[in-house]
Amino acid sequence: MWQRMCNWSLNGVKNSSPPLIAMKACPDMSLMPEDPILRRIADFVTAKRAQTLPTGQIEALTIRLIDAIACAAMARPEPDSRTLIDSFISPASPNAASLIGGGIASVDDAVFCNSFLIRKADWNDTYIGRNGGHPSDFIGGVLSAGEHAGKSGLDILRAIGIGTHVMLDFCDAANSLSRGWDPATYVGLAATVAMGCVLDLDEVEIANALAMTAVSRNMLLARTGRVSTWKNLASASAVRDCLFHVRMAQRGLSGPDPAFSGEFGFEKNISGPLALELDPARDRSGDSHLKFYPAIYHAQGPLESCIALHSEIAGRNIEDVCVDIYDFAIRYTADNPAKWTPHNIETADHSLPFLVAHALLRGEFGPGSLHATLHDEQVRALAQRVRVNADTNFSARWPDATPSRVRVTANGLTHERIIEHIIGHPMRPLSYDDVRAKFMTCAAPMAGVARAQDWCDALEHFAEKPSILGLLTPA
Repeated sequence: MWQRMCNWSLNGVKNSSPPLIAMKACPDMSLMPEDPILRRIADFVTAKRAQTLPTGQIEALTIRLIDAIACAAMARPEPDSRTLIDSFISPASPNAASLIGGGIASVDDAVFCNSFLIRKADWNDTYIGRNGGHPSDFIGGVLSAGEHAGKSGLDILRAIGIGTHVMLDFCDAANSLSRGWDPATYVGLAATVAMGCVLDLDEVEIANALAMTAVSRNMLLARTGRVSTWKNLASASAVRDCLFHVRMAQRGLSGPDPAFSGEFGFEKNISGPLALELDPARDRSGDSHLKFYPAIYHAQGPLESCIALHSEIAGRNIEDVCVDIYDFAIRYTADNPAKWTPHNIETADHSLPFLVAHALLRGEFGPGSLHATLHDEQVRALAQRVRVNADTNFSARWPDATPSRVRVTANGLTHERIIEHIIGHPMRPLSYDDVRAKFMTCAAPMAGVARAQDWCDALEHFAEKPSILGLLTPA
């Protein structure tokens, strides 16, 4: 499959480098901010843009692109998605970009809507270092900006790869989550870099755009407790505003300096000390974790265990359910009483007790599962009896491992399953066939089986396309 997708390097031009993003000559370095972190990021971006994008990185980035578009396709029929699309779709817009799944809007609104669609189903990728987040949250913005600017598929993949690298390095360097800041804070920094790349900003302009983002797009954590629609809107809002920062910097407007260092900077007030690696020689294109189930990352292991246990306990009286997991998971999936009695889908897919109860009783979990059982009295009753504990040993092994244990007592017999690494973790990565199957599950209900297959086939060749017009919708 990947030989087909990467035939630019296999059809007689194996030693040729793929085309690079056009670079501006001689930026005015007198306008470069003095902030050392801004300068380091700008230097890193310059080095990465000058590199050839190897076939292996193209493969990893394309898999993540297909996965993200799959998530957006599944979200299209949802009421919140229809509301947004109906609000923003604008067939007559002269400054337009495509919406994933069909329709056009102004590029600003497309950046927002596409980012929302990718995030909506909570099935897109994730990453856990010292800080967590969803790198693909900014892919919708890069697609919209890149399509509008007439960029090639390879240009857009390169920009996504650079933005992903920056975000993952921030996640590894400092834990802003523990200080009360939402993952969208780091998404905004990555989106600024990625859209700056795809819109050809030079290093001075990227530094100034980042400075604007660093002081203005820091978002309070708002996806614990009773989770709202804002969980899906947070990153989309950040990415849209970051496009504005990129445009302002592109027009020669400067950002605050210093933005990261100093008494009132990002390090002291948002992230804590930043020991950023920013090694241009490092490949981070495949480091994010893809999800097998459409639910919060930390529930992936317990869901797998409960689906396996379902056949062992089917028809028996469940007397006790206990889930042992690492402490970090409890902060987001079992942190307060709302998680035991969820009243909306957003809270249910962040509720470990509810997800466990559903999987034990139904023996499945996929698209639409929560809609079917959100108000199911049997599932709700069992969820309230699920006990969730932090296991000291599991916590010590997190995040290198994602361990969990589910122990169920039914008719006096105890059944147990332990998961060391969830499906989608780098130790158990999803294959391309897994991602294609996920794409078909997500896109076929909207586009039909044949059109969804053709759409996925076209996306496999994303890196070869001189323009991505038409690739965000089924043919």
